[in-house]
Amino acid sequence: MLTIERLRLQLPHAFRDRAGEIARLVAEELAAVPMTADLQLDRLTVPPVEVSSLATDRDVARAVATSVYTGIRNETR
Repeated sequence: MLTIERLRLQLPHAFRDRAGEIARLVAEELAAVPMTADLQLDRLTVPPVEVSSLATDRDVARAVATSVYTGIRNETR
């Protein structure tokens, strides 16, 4: 199970009005990821994610969640 106490997203201006929905969808996407490692991180910083300005909230959330998952996976290696 993945527990995130705080998630801080920095979104471009064009996405700011959609931040709440994007954050909710990021959490939903991450909840679907199977976590097998017992790992506690105080902080995880991931590189910026590039998406089209025409991307849906789900597209943005999926890209962010993929980046977060990749960061977690890299920490477990």
